[in-house]
Amino acid sequence: MVELVNVSKSYGKGPLALDDVSLTVEDGEFVFIVGSSGAGKSTLLKLLLREEEPTGGKVLVDGVDLGRLTRRRIPYFRRSIGVVFQDFRLIPQMNVFENVAFALRVTNVSTKEIKRRVPYVLDLVGLLPKAKRFPEQLSGGEQQRVALARALVNNPSMIIADEPTGNIDPAMSFEIVELLSEINKCGTTVIMVTHEHELVSRFRHRTVVIDRGRVVADGKIGGKRARQ
Repeated sequence: MVELVNVSKSYGKGPLALDDVSLTVEDGEFVFIVGSSGAGKSTLLKLLLREEEPTGGKVLVDGVDLGRLTRRRIPYFRRSIGVVFQDFRLIPQMNVFENVAFALRVTNVSTKEIKRRVPYVLDLVGLLPKAKRFPEQLSGGEQQRVALARALVNNPSMIIADEPTGNIDPAMSFEIVELLSEINKCGTTVIMVTHEHELVSRFRHRTVVIDRGRVVADGKIGGKRARQ
C-alpha cells in the first residue's frame, strides 16, 4: 500500500525534516506513527497525500509513484484516501448528514447514492440518530466520529489519521481507536499519527517511531518485530 524508498525532505537550510527514510506499509495493516514534536511525522503525512514532494527518494502509494503524478491527477489520487484531522474540520453551518454528504457532492455522486451511503456510514460510527444535529450540538468525540464517517464515505483504500484523539478526552480516545481498528479488520489500511503512548500500548498495533527525521524503531510494542 505504501512504500518510501530512501526518502529525504528539506525545507531549507535547517536539519532535514526526513532523513533517508525507507518504510513499507502492507495493504490492510494498522500502523501507529509516533515521535516528539518536530520529529517528521507531519512531513511524512504530507508526502503521502502529495501535499509536499520529497527532496530525494521515492514515495509510492498503492503502486503509484507520487513524484510522477501530474497536478491534474492529484485530486483524483486523494479521493482514494480518507483523512481524519485533530481539529475535526467540520462545516459549522451544515448538520451531521450534510457534513458527510459534502465529501460525496464534491465528487459529483448522485443524490440517490448519497441517500444510500451517508446513513450507512453514520450508522457504522454510531451517529445515525444525530444526523440532523449541528457540530456545536455534539461533543468532541462525536464530532470526531462525524469526521471519521466523512473519511469513510468514499470507501477509501487507506485512512490517514493525524492526531485524531488530540482534542477529545481519554475515554473517547479509546473509542475512536477501537472504531479505527474495527474498520481496519474489514481490510482498510490505517496509518495513525499519535503522541499518546497509552493508546499505542493498549492496542499493540505495529508502531513506527520517528526521531529527528529518521525511523529509529519499527514493530509492535513488546513484540518480536521491534528493532532499535
